[in-house]
Amino acid sequence: MNKDCDSKLLYDLLRTIRQKLNNQLRANNLSEFQKDLTIGEQQVIMVLSENKNTPIYMKDIASELDISPSTLTSIVDKLVEKGLVQRDFDLEDRRKIQISLTKKGEDIYKHLVDFRMKVLQPIFEKL
Repeated sequence: MNKDCDSKLLYDLLRTIRQKLNNQLRANNLSEFQKDLTIGEQQVIMVLSENKNTPIYMKDIASELDISPSTLTSIVDKLVEKGLVQRDFDLEDRRKIQISLTKKGEDIYKHLVDFRMKVLQPIFEKL
């Protein structure tokens, strides 16, 4: 297969998975934890958890999610208010703001992953 064909197949597969996931989420209703979180907030929690062993800064998160720093700031503000993340200033450069999950944020992450896996399992069984 050539690269164009591989790319098209991968694109189609990802689109199908996303559609089925969205359908399953609607059919199963959102988990209690997801009702209080926007998709952007969930994405930030996921990025933070995936990078929990290394310092991650606002600019890194914005880049990874392909969103503007101002959009990320408003998302992080809400997550701080909910007690799910905390901001820490870099001791060497106070312009750098490190973001990390709180214990409550880590618990929410675990619930998000469990719920998504529960929803994804039947989808993958059909593929």
